[in-house]
Amino acid sequence: MNPSGHGVTNHPAPGTAAPRVSVLMTTHNGARFIRESIDSVLAQTLTDFELIVADDASTDETPSLLAGYSDPRLRVVRPERNLGVAEARNFGLAACRGEYVAALDHDDISLPERLAVQVRYLDAHPEVVLAGTEVLLRMQDGRTLPTDHAPGSSPALVHWMLHVDNPFTWSSVMLRAAALRRLGTFMRREAEPADDFDLYHRLLRVGALARLDETLTIYRWHSGNTTYTQSERLFASASAILARAYEPLLGADSADAARLVVHHLSDRQPVRDIATLERLGEVLERLLARFQGIYAADAAALAQIEAHAGRVWWRVVRSAIRSGLPLALARHAARRSLRIGFSPAWHDVAMSVAVGTVRAAHIVP
Repeated sequence: MNPSGHGVTNHPAPGTAAPRVSVLMTTHNGARFIRESIDSVLAQTLTDFELIVADDASTDETPSLLAGYSDPRLRVVRPERNLGVAEARNFGLAACRGEYVAALDHDDISLPERLAVQVRYLDAHPEVVLAGTEVLLRMQDGRTLPTDHAPGSSPALVHWMLHVDNPFTWSSVMLRAAALRRLGTFMRREAEPADDFDLYHRLLRVGALARLDETLTIYRWHSGNTTYTQSERLFASASAILARAYEPLLGADSADAARLVVHHLSDRQPVRDIATLERLGEVLERLLARFQGIYAADAAALAQIEAHAGRVWWRVVRSAIRSGLPLALARHAARRSLRIGFSPAWHDVAMSVAVGTVRAAHIVP
C-alpha cells in the first residue's frame, strides 16, 4: 500500500492481476534523461510489467514529461514532500505489486531483453534473491565503455566481491519482492548515499546474490552522479557498511581496513607508497583466509574467489607501479596467497614497469 495514499496516478483497474515485474524508478528533477530511461522500459520484450515512477517533488519539467505518457503500465506516485533517495525508493516500493522488483535510475537505460533474461534466471534459481547484470558505461562524450568486472559472477564469488568492492550497478538489479518483505526494511536512510550497498549486504542474510554476465544495462556517467556530487558522504557510508561486514573477519582492525579498501579498491585510487601497499596486501590476505574459513565454498567457487583476489591485487599493484612506484612489483610477488589464482600477462608487467620508471623519474621528491 502507498504510505500516504497521496499522489498516485493511473491506479490499476480493480481485479487486475499483479504483473510479474515492477520496475521501480525514482526521480527528482530528472527531465534531462528520464524520457530515454522510461522508453527503454516500455520497449522491453517481456511485457508483463508495471513501471512505478516515484517523482520526489520535482520542480523542473519532469511532471509534465510524465503526464505525456498514456501507457497504462506506467504509474506515477508522488509524496507530499521531498523525501530524499532512500525514502523515495521506499515510497515507490510500497506501490509495487510484482513478484520481482527491477531497479532503474532515471538516467540509466535497460536494454530490450533485460527483464526477460533476469526473470528467466530468477525463475530457474529460487535460492537467488537478487540478480544484477553486466553494464556498459555511457560517458559524457557519448562513448560506451565496458567495466573491468571479471566474468562468471556466481553467488559465492559475489559474496566475496561484496567484501572488496560493490559488484552491482543499482540500475541493473532485480530483486524478489518476497525477500524484501522478509528483510523488513528496504532502504535505510542512515546508509545514504550507499543505501544500495547496505541493502546488498543485508540481503546476504536472506538468500544468494548473483550477477549475470550478459550486458543488459547502460549506466550513464555524468557530473550529476552520486560519485561526483556526494563523494565524501559516499566514502564514509560505504566504509561504515564494510567495517560491519569485516567485524567477524578482522575484529578490531575492521574500520581502518574498510577505509583502506574503499579508497583503493572501490574508488580505484592509486597507492602512493610502499607502506600503504604492504598494509593493503596484508588486509587482502587476511580477508581471503578468513572468508574461506567462515564461508565454506566448493572447489570451483574457491578457485573463482582466489582468481578474483589475485586480479584485485594485481590491479592495485599495477596502478601503484604506473603511478610512479615501480618497486611495488616486488611486493606483488611477496604475497603468495594472492598469486595462487591469477598471474598477470608478462607484457602488462613489462609495460607497467616501463611506465612507472619513466613517471618516477619525473616526480619531484
